[in-house]
Amino acid sequence: MDRGANVRRGWGVAAAAGLEAAWTSMRSNRLRTGLTVLGVVIGVAAVIVLVAFGAGAQQEITAQIDQLGPNVAVVMPGKLQGQKNFNPLAGVGLSNLSDGDVKALSGLPEIRRLSPLVFVVGGVFRDQTPAGICIPIGIHPEFEQIRRLEIQTGRFFGAAELEQPVCVIGNGIRKDLFEGEDPLGKTLTVNGIPLRVMGTLSERSIGSGMLGGEELDAIVYMPLPFLRNVTGSQQIHRIFLEYRPGADPELATERVKQTLLARHRGLDDFSVVRAKELLAMFYKVFTLLSALLIGITSISLVVGGIGIMNVMLVTVTERTHEIGIRKTVGARRSDIFIQFLFEAIALSLLGGAAGIGLAFVFCKVVVIWLPLQPIITGWSVGLGFTVCVLVGVLSGVSPAMSAARKDPIDAVRYE
Repeated sequence: MDRGANVRRGWGVAAAAGLEAAWTSMRSNRLRTGLTVLGVVIGVAAVIVLVAFGAGAQQEITAQIDQLGPNVAVVMPGKLQGQKNFNPLAGVGLSNLSDGDVKALSGLPEIRRLSPLVFVVGGVFRDQTPAGICIPIGIHPEFEQIRRLEIQTGRFFGAAELEQPVCVIGNGIRKDLFEGEDPLGKTLTVNGIPLRVMGTLSERSIGSGMLGGEELDAIVYMPLPFLRNVTGSQQIHRIFLEYRPGADPELATERVKQTLLARHRGLDDFSVVRAKELLAMFYKVFTLLSALLIGITSISLVVGGIGIMNVMLVTVTERTHEIGIRKTVGARRSDIFIQFLFEAIALSLLGGAAGIGLAFVFCKVVVIWLPLQPIITGWSVGLGFTVCVLVGVLSGVSPAMSAARKDPIDAVRYE
């Protein structure tokens, strides 16, 4: 017990001496200390910021997808990435969905409402003034109930307006083109097509997110039959479905798939996606992207660790005489090793603390200019500290071993 207590006491004295020496060295060489820990500061800050932005984007997309609810599904052309028969051209307007598919699905007893959807290429203008973000789409009136759209002023178009040049606009379009004015009855153009505004929607974005947020307020809704009469296109890019209350979503989705397979002569060239599938897809993408970005930013931590190791090796050389004196008065190799190792860890932790502080400040300031709300998580801060300790240990072992192995006689003679 006495020997163990002495060993622990020795480690404690060495650790205290190491921290004191580290503090003295950092204070006497402030510029060198700052440059040494800069890589660690940047690396830790970058990791925390990237994780914070990823968490913020993930939260907003999750909230928006959850709004679909378990009874809403979307039929998409082609297969999602990672699945067999993946069709990358389906996302740029080339679709294999047809009016026959819409008619067949509308006859299923599990379907309560459905609406085809067509994306329109082109800008949105009022006279010569362009809207910011804009997503023009052609739909049927049932889309209003399927997506639970909330009318702020006017009304949504109905069966009487299916072939009329009218539209309903999101809150973002209203702010861009009709700020301070009543847009009802006024005209805007979509891809050169004049449309009369007959309704505006309440703000739908959650917070002010840029992923699944403002874009939902930047949609111009047009009657699909009118759009087809003007453009002559028969494309269908999506089919939104709402299942009847009480219908099993899994069974209903399977019935939809079987119906479309029969329509497409057995070709599995479509996807029926519900909220949970969309969430799983987004989570997979975010996980892979976050891992990639964290890996890239970790290069800064490696550079920072190399910088700490180089400075510690220089410090060992500068303090060779001190090492010799300490050894001649009874310091053991382990004491010298622990002292210099703790100096390296202290440098790394200093950089980590500065990096965490920089990340908090950056996330607070950046929301002033960017529409995404970052979320700093406890695990990312803990990861930053853990990595700092690891970097300090790895970068300090070699210099500490070099210091501990010095011969006391040669070290005392060193000038």
